[in-house]
Amino acid sequence: MKRPFLVNELEPQYLLHDWRKVYECLAMFGIPVPRYGCVHREVPFWHLDYFVEEVNFVEVMGTAFGNLVEKPTVDGWEDQSLICFYVADATPLYLHEVVISHYTKYQKPQNSSMAYLFDLKKHNQMNNEETYQVAIVIVPYLEQGHLNPLLNLSRILSSYKLPVFFLGTSTSNRQAKFRLSGWDILDFPTIRFHDLAPVLPDSCSSVSAAVMEKIGSFFTSILLLREPIWEFLQEVSSTYRRTVVINDSGMSWVVQDAVSIPNTECYCFHTISVFTALAFTCETTKKLLPSPVAEIIAELPPRENTFDSETIEYIKMQRESRNFYSVGLHNSCKEIEGVFIDLLEEQRENKQWAIGPLNPVKISKKKSSEQTHECFSWLDKQDLNSVIYVSFGSTTTLSKEQINELAFGLEQSEQKFIWVLRGADKKGGDNIENVKRGSNFDLPEGFEERIKDKGVGFIEKNWAPQLEILAHGSTGGFMSHCGWNSCIESISMGVPMAAWPIHSDQPRNTVLITKVLKIGIIVRDWENRDELVSAAKIENAVRNLMGSAEGEELRRRVTELSSAVNKSVMNGASRKEMDSFFSHKSAKKLCSSMAKLTNHEVAIVMVPLPAQGHLNQLLHLSRLISAYHLPLHFAGTTVHLRQAKNRIHGWNPLSTSTVKFHEFPIPNYETPPPNPNSTTKFPSQLMPSFHATSHLRHPITSLLQELSRNYRRVIVIYDSLIAWVLQDAPSISNVECYSFRSVSAFSIYSWDKSSVTPEFTEYMRVQFEFREIVNSGNLYNSCYEIEGLYLDWLAKEKSSRNKQWAIGPLNPVKRYDKNNSLISHKCMNWLDEQEPNSVIFVSFGTTTTFSDEQIKELAIGLEKSEQKFIWVLREADKGDIFTGESREVELPEGYEERVGKRGLIVRDWAPQLEILGHESTGGFMSHCGWNSCMESISMGVPILAWPMHSDQPRNAVLDWAKRDELVSSVAVGECVKRLMESAEGDEMRKRVMELSKSVVDGGGSGREMASFIAHITR
Repeated sequence: MKRPFLVNELEPQYLLHDWRKVYECLAMFGIPVPRYGCVHREVPFWHLDYFVEEVNFVEVMGTAFGNLVEKPTVDGWEDQSLICFYVADATPLYLHEVVISHYTKYQKPQNSSMAYLFDLKKHNQMNNEETYQVAIVIVPYLEQGHLNPLLNLSRILSSYKLPVFFLGTSTSNRQAKFRLSGWDILDFPTIRFHDLAPVLPDSCSSVSAAVMEKIGSFFTSILLLREPIWEFLQEVSSTYRRTVVINDSGMSWVVQDAVSIPNTECYCFHTISVFTALAFTCETTKKLLPSPVAEIIAELPPRENTFDSETIEYIKMQRESRNFYSVGLHNSCKEIEGVFIDLLEEQRENKQWAIGPLNPVKISKKKSSEQTHECFSWLDKQDLNSVIYVSFGSTTTLSKEQINELAFGLEQSEQKFIWVLRGADKKGGDNIENVKRGSNFDLPEGFEERIKDKGVGFIEKNWAPQLEILAHGSTGGFMSHCGWNSCIESISMGVPMAAWPIHSDQPRNTVLITKVLKIGIIVRDWENRDELVSAAKIENAVRNLMGSAEGEELRRRVTELSSAVNKSVMNGASRKEMDSFFSHKSAKKLCSSMAKLTNHEVAIVMVPLPAQGHLNQLLHLSRLISAYHLPLHFAGTTVHLRQAKNRIHGWNPLSTSTVKFHEFPIPNYETPPPNPNSTTKFPSQLMPSFHATSHLRHPITSLLQELSRNYRRVIVIYDSLIAWVLQDAPSISNVECYSFRSVSAFSIYSWDKSSVTPEFTEYMRVQFEFREIVNSGNLYNSCYEIEGLYLDWLAKEKSSRNKQWAIGPLNPVKRYDKNNSLISHKCMNWLDEQEPNSVIFVSFGTTTTFSDEQIKELAIGLEKSEQKFIWVLREADKGDIFTGESREVELPEGYEERVGKRGLIVRDWAPQLEILGHESTGGFMSHCGWNSCMESISMGVPILAWPMHSDQPRNAVLDWAKRDELVSSVAVGECVKRLMESAEGDEMRKRVMELSKSVVDGGGSGREMASFIAHITR
């Protein structure tokens, strides 16, 4: 739960270690703050009457918290006059650090967001400050089925830490908040509701009397909002560098003036299904569709049969006003309507983003437990999937005769039900008061008493929380009018439907649900829309849905679809679409900042640990970040930067041209060779080079000081095992440090000292102490598709006070293509001659050295397996790979001649990523260093795990307890055969290919990277 407080005076006794961050957060959300010093009400540009102080004592203690944002205090939904500041993203890992004894409330001089914008504009002009970056303005159509999805979209956009203005009348905004379902508006404080001032018809010149007569009073009242919306957009555009308007397609006419504002752009949001939008579009374009889609759409009813004349006239006005849109947004996803999304793009010849479902797809147990509606107490007592939910939305009123038939049909079906029995909303009226009063429909005599006595039904005559009801385990069916909101909520929760279309897009949605997706049955055909639906027909429909084999099949299908949709929303295609749209909106913001050569914004400095697996990951990360056109500096010792550049693989070395390497010489250090007969496989030969990095402290500090004078902010991304070189960074005011963790999230939970040496354990302890001092956040070369559970655990750890981002895989994820590859290594030519999935790749990284005995056993095991292989047989790296000679590894006599063309032995550096990405590679015998694990998963190659030291035992599945034993040739041969030619191996290959596809297609890591870039460039 968010706790309110206001930063009135920040002084040392409050223990806020870095008040600059507080100011940055305040400024980001339009709160005037000074460039230097503390906030005092006496500062000249704060007018004494700007805020009226009501409580004048505040005490804040703690160091870790998120953005501070303006938020009205809501003593009642209508109270918009009192404001305070909230921790915007205060997850438990932040909240435990924030202790509040009292808080301060302030009164705004005017009850209007617009008034605040006026003051902010004046403040910016007085202080010659730049305008802020991006603001979102949401313009919904003023009916419940349209308000709800755009409010849900506001929730999602707010999670990107963007200010979102939700426009409407005072009545519609009040209604939207009152009927919010599935989430809490207080959790998203960047959403600001703005009540548009009413306009009288006589004072408006933009709507003619003839038009008013054609469309009626309600539609006229909407058109009259054109001028207030125009005025609001002008003010927002003068305050923000870029304004993005997302309007309901039914509000296109009233936002058309936005195109005349240079820094404002509009996106059209469609609340109907893509299937319906395609049908409507085809009526206009007359373009041909492929079969069988053409046949399905040809059978749909014409628009004239589903809308009244006033609505058709209003729709025509909106359609004629949409020529300024370049893209469309849809509350749908490719899992539900993929084929129709593609066809709609072809018909409209522009981009269509499917960013839904916008409603929450999971209702947490905590959220459910907070439900106070009495229907949940009743639902909790029912069996799984035993209840049919009956509701016809906010625009339908059934006749008295139809209500009686529906009542008898439900009773005679002998199925349990929840029935929301209420009239349609009044257009433009105060529907909150209607809800409070409840509906007053007459039911058949004795009906309510009978169902109550039997415990078979629950009748709700007020507003009901539909999303939570559908999410309840007892709900097994939904009798619905098939409004698109209801359809997509039902799909999200895995509930099959009994379709009873009433008007508008509902007949088309019914076809989609029952004939295309096949997750519902029809209660009433549209052709018979004027007939009374009998109790017998209703009874049969309910029985079919709830108690038949057909109903079970529908439930199975919708459950599968729901699962796919949920994955899409969490980390899949739907979230990828949202991120794509978000990136589209944010790109100009980032580019415009970077284009100002005289006033650079942000610079990045990479500080890697001098070991190949660590150098490689941060070099890959540099490649990804440089794509955002941020100045990037890669700092390290001379010898190790040379090593990193020599061993780049998976991408064009020329792409490092945007990375500036800073080579710092350090005193000579010992570079002993690896010991193949050591009792521990930990690469102790690298420890002198690790200790030598302490000499980088002063040169890197000098680099940071130099950069800090030329950039607003300097971001340091450092390997978590080299934190000591950054111990002076906190003394530079505009430097932030982020720790890069080169191991898996899973391995952090189960660290075992037996996998490293005492010397390295002590080294890690020292780095940990410095990391606690300098760290602002953590980056992981992982992703939620692979380690979601463990990443979530890390985020919830009380000791983890900093934000984290899972931005992996960092390596390129495209498989090898010989026609477009820059690699000319001999092994790639050899692989080109092999069959798909026929070769096992054997490599143990850059830190492993085998004894002569183990090499012999491995060689014989590979030979006896009779499988094709590539074996990278080389010594472990020394602290300086360019000094001294490497040991020549001996193989059994005649071995290389015997394996002939079946095996290829590589004794120097090999392009591992390209080998794994080659279609001939079907397995990977590996030490399970995290780099190798991520590269293998990315390329869809199963792993034969042979851990050596450090994090590898936790990444692997082999028996670490037997690490000191010689692995026999028999064991090697059997394992290779199991992986390469058994059903078990095929199943592993199938699983890892599926995981690879989810990693490549999922979009989760792209979203995390975008989030990190947005954070550091804030």
